Amino acid sequence: MDMVGRAMTHQREGPPCRYALIGPTRDQIKNIAWQYVKQFTQDIPAVKYNEQDLMVTLPNNATIRLYSGDSYERLRGIYLDGVVLDEISDIDPQAWYSVIRPTLLDYKGWCIFSGTPKGRGFLWRMWAESTRNPDWFSLMLKASESNIIDAGELESIRAGTPEHLYRQEMECDFSVGRVGAIYARLLDDLRNKQMISDNIMWFKECPVYTSWDVGAPLNTRVWCFQLIGDRIVMLECLFGDHHCGTPSEWVNRLLAKPYRYGGNFIPHDAATDNGSLWEGQLKGAGLQNVRAVPRQISVWDGVNLALESFPRLSFNESACEQGIDALDQYHSKEESDGITIRSLPVHDHASHAADAFSLAFQAIKHGLIVDRSQIPTQVQRWRNPIRPQQATMGFRG
Repeated sequence: MDMVGRAMTHQREGPPCRYALIGPTRDQIKNIAWQYVKQFTQDIPAVKYNEQDLMVTLPNNATIRLYSGDSYERLRGIYLDGVVLDEISDIDPQAWYSVIRPTLLDYKGWCIFSGTPKGRGFLWRMWAESTRNPDWFSLMLKASESNIIDAGELESIRAGTPEHLYRQEMECDFSVGRVGAIYARLLDDLRNKQMISDNIMWFKECPVYTSWDVGAPLNTRVWCFQLIGDRIVMLECLFGDHHCGTPSEWVNRLLAKPYRYGGNFIPHDAATDNGSLWEGQLKGAGLQNVRAVPRQISVWDGVNLALESFPRLSFNESACEQGIDALDQYHSKEESDGITIRSLPVHDHASHAADAFSLAFQAIKHGLIVDRSQIPTQVQRWRNPIRPQQATMGFRG
């Protein structure tokens, strides 16, 4: 194992070297790597194993430790000399951007991304970056080219596997969405039509609307969009972080943009009437035209509204990059109670942006998309009492 060799030989000033193997869950990375780590270090004198922490301490005090990607906050604030991120299609991309990447700064550490393609998500973006950046190394091992799997066995696998899954698992085909993918195929259609592009225009004269999914600071998502004729233009997808988590911080972030907001739509459970502080605090911080969208009966209601609207959609690619990745990874999974089998959207790192996305279409359905910034706050009257001022716009709800 290359990491063991580096841990034994790398020299630098400062505290002992520290390395990490990170998988989607603790059990998964333990099953994937723990036995290999022990096998490759068992002949090293004075090596120590900590089974509880899944950590190996080498004679030079360098450590190799296994971590869970779904508990990535545990890595915040530490330093690392090297990281292997395995099966990164199942790890929240925020783990890399907000926590793991900063751990490599102190000692100019390195990172290896590996995994099986599951649509055009985070792994695909890292692969694309590696093909553009001469400082990166990239390797794609297709079963048909690597000769790792016996030819006869490979032919048997292909004969007994659905073609799309074979292309995904054995041929590293990023065009195949993950199992149960909800939006992946439609996103690919938009890419082919150049409707996911950096050439998507923002119309300054038209209002911008926002749709939200609120929660913990790192889980809050906001889409900014416009309605231009019959087109729905997604301008930005904003992710919460440790510098933007409270309602007032979000308001400051939004008001710093050059947009004129026609309406800001929050989920029903963020409304004051339902005991949440979000609506009141957003308004108190200066965000106008905040409206709660009525509760949907099923999460599929919003999903189906979004699916029906895809022919009208376009995305500003760079500003929506993380949101598009989340939509690509958003998927459903079958669940059974022993009597019935249901297909339900999975609640994971991708679902926050997906929920905020579908809320936009729920707001459209409920007739809430009007330019509220142009609605007068109080009735004004002509000096001639016979002719009262008439409002030219109104709204439902």
